[in-house]
Formats: sequence, C-alpha cells, structure tokens
Amino acid sequence: MLLALFLAITLLFSSNRVLGAMVPVTSRDTPAHRAVLHFMRGVNLGNDLEYQAGNPAATQTYTEHDLDLIRQEGFDHIRLPVGWHLGSGAAPAYQVSPVLFQKADTLINAALARGLGVILDWHSFDEFMGNPTGSTNKLYVIWKQVATHYAAYSNSLVFDLLNEPNGAATTAVMNGIYPELIRQVHLINPDRTLFVAPGQWSGIGELKTGTNPGLVLPNDDLNLIVTVHCYEPYYFTHQGAEWALPDTATVGVKFPGPPSTPLKASSTITHDWVLQWFKDYNSKPASSNPSSPYSFQSLLKQLRTWADYWGRPVHLSEWGCYEKAENTSRLAFHQAFRTALDAQRLGWAMWDWKAGFHYLKNGIPDPPGMREAIFPPPVLTITDGATIRAEGSLGKTFILQQADPVFAPLQWQGVSTQSLTTNLFMYPIPTNSQTADLYRILWQK
Repeated sequence: MLLALFLAITLLFSSNRVLGAMVPVTSRDTPAHRAVLHFMRGVNLGNDLEYQAGNPAATQTYTEHDLDLIRQEGFDHIRLPVGWHLGSGAAPAYQVSPVLFQKADTLINAALARGLGVILDWHSFDEFMGNPTGSTNKLYVIWKQVATHYAAYSNSLVFDLLNEPNGAATTAVMNGIYPELIRQVHLINPDRTLFVAPGQWSGIGELKTGTNPGLVLPNDDLNLIVTVHCYEPYYFTHQGAEWALPDTATVGVKFPGPPSTPLKASSTITHDWVLQWFKDYNSKPASSNPSSPYSFQSLLKQLRTWADYWGRPVHLSEWGCYEKAENTSRLAFHQAFRTALDAQRLGWAMWDWKAGFHYLKNGIPDPPGMREAIFPPPVLTITDGATIRAEGSLGKTFILQQADPVFAPLQWQGVSTQSLTTNLFMYPIPTNSQTADLYRILWQK
C-alpha cells in the first residue's frame, strides 16, 4: 500500500511538471534575453553534416574560408545542422563517432575564433519523428554526450535541441519530453542557452497566448529561446523543389504577385488547396496576394506577440527561397522578408549559405543586390540639428567616427560605439562641436 501511494504521488508530480501552467516571465534581462542579442543575423551551413556521407543531398563541404566570408559579409552567427543519430552506435550507449565530433569541432572552433556565434542543431532525426516515445532515450543519451563534449566551450555556442519536430512528434508530445531533456543538458552545461522548437515543423502557429500556450516551457528555466521556421509564401519559396513534388512542380512564380500574365499551375498538382493558392496568386491584389509580404507579415507579428506575452525570446532559425525562383523575385523576397523581421525585432538565420537556397554563389552574393537586401548599409541622418541617427539591427555593434574636413588626409576618430538594443543608433552632437565636422558609421560586429 505504501509503495502504491508513493508511485501515485510520483506520477502526479511528474504530470504537473510537464503539463502545469506556463507563467509569463516579467524580466527582459534573463540569460536567454541577453543571449539572443548575439544571434541576430545568421546563416545555416546546410547540406553537409546533417546527411550520411554519400547521400545525394550532401552537396556541400565548409571550410575556414567560408567562415571568413560569412563574417566579412556581416553575419554574426552560423547555425550548424548535424545528424548526430547518423554517427551513433547501437543501443544502449549510442556512442557518437569521434569522426563526427571532429568534423563538427573543426567548424565550431573556426566560427568561434572569428567572433561568430554557433547554433548547434540536431537535424533530420526522422526515426524520432516517426516514434518519439521509442526514441526518447536515444535523444537523451546522445545529447548528454554532446553536452559533455562541449561543456568547456564558451556560451557563444548554443544547442538547438531538435530541428522541426513533426509527424508523431507533436507539440503536445514534445511538451512531455523537453523538460527532462532540458534538465539533463543543463546538469552538464548549466549556463548553456538552449533553443526549443514546437511541433508542426517548428511552426509559428503552434505558439499561442492565453490559457493554452501550445509549446510549454519549464517555468524554472530562463535560459531557453524558442526557435521557429517560416518559408512563406511556400509555393514561391519552394517552386521547383524536387523533394516536395508534386505540389512544388509549378515554376515561374513571381514575388510579389499577382503576375502580369496568369500562370498555369502544373497538371501534376493533386491537392485542391494548392490549386486554390495559384488561383489566388493570379487574381488577388498585392495587398492580399499569397505570394507577397501578406503571407508572412501576420505570422511574424504573431511570433513577436507570443514573445512579448510570455516574456520568452524567440529566434527564426530558417527562412529563405530556393534558387529556382527567378532573380528579380528572389531578391525582392529576401528584402521584404528581412524588412519584416527587422520590424518585429526578430533575430534570424537564413537557409542557407551556398546550397540550394544560397546567399553566396561562386564566391559572391547572388543574385546581385543580395548583400544590400540582407545588410542594408546604415544611412546617417540628423534630426532637429542636434542628433545623429541611423537604423541598424538589434545586437549589432556600430562605431561613429568624426573627422575635421579642414585637414587632409582626414583623420577619423571614434566618438561613440553602440551595441544596439533597439533598431536605432543615436548620437547627440555635443554643443561645442564644429558644424563642419564629418561623420561616418562603421559596422564592427
């Protein structure tokens, strides 16, 4: 009788821990809030370590030269997808291969040495998606190995616990798995920031306010960042994507819609909602067209609303457009999406660096204008004759320099260095300053 009573109490406690009400966090100065400022503009190193060697999708390898370019372009972090399950041994130890660790170490060490943050992501764990209950122990055991391996690394390395939970790995199921996974990882890495994704492919729609928050985070852990993905408008960003056929067979989709000449959808499409999407694309005005900013603006606003309501920082870890979209539309999409992210004060990592959704092709940003779309140069303005302003991105560091035009060559001197906590860089001009002084702003980090 005593044993039965003890078990009942234990199960009740466990259930409350997993399913108890999530409480909004009032502070905006938690470890996670401070960490997210270092992950504002990033890029994924996709199509490499998340696949088994020899897989046709493993089209890329990355070197220190890539990381040099990533840093030079203005990114402040990378996201590194790794298929840890692919390099693990048999149960119960699931020993991770030293070769896989070495490959990941090389890129992580090189990125950190260049001042880049690193999101280390467990990617493509399909076995788990089909049977999360049967694979939960494997998830725990491998993450404990990874956490131990990187325990001495700086906090510029963060862990993304599971990429795109989907299938049987619903948000509700993950709510029962994450608390113990988080607890085990934080026992080994107590100060490590962890990224936690909802179900439905890291869907923003899984995040809700009110009594049903969707994804539930442990109230006693304030070093968690919620990570989501957004590829809207999907039939534009994934046009021609071979892995998603037949719904993505239609190419020639423009951004923004509607097209000047109606586009005929592929005859291979089998779903009515996809055909309806193309009807709306051909007919609706830009303000409500499914291939326009209309498709993602409300989602990003919903993400910001959720973050503000629950007091939990968020990060959009995947977005982008497949290379089969024509260049003008692809460029317009990236500019519009990045602008919408900035408007909601969201950090992000685009998919990807140089694979099918590339930022870089043949060593340069592609298409021409991509750099300016993603990293618009700050423009200095003066308001009321006394304050210099420039818009930037949260977490970025800028230095304002001053020079006297009377003397040649110009001698630039730093007068203000700011790491942005809002989108605005501001510098009040001292009252004794010369009106003929020259000013310029430089990106530092």
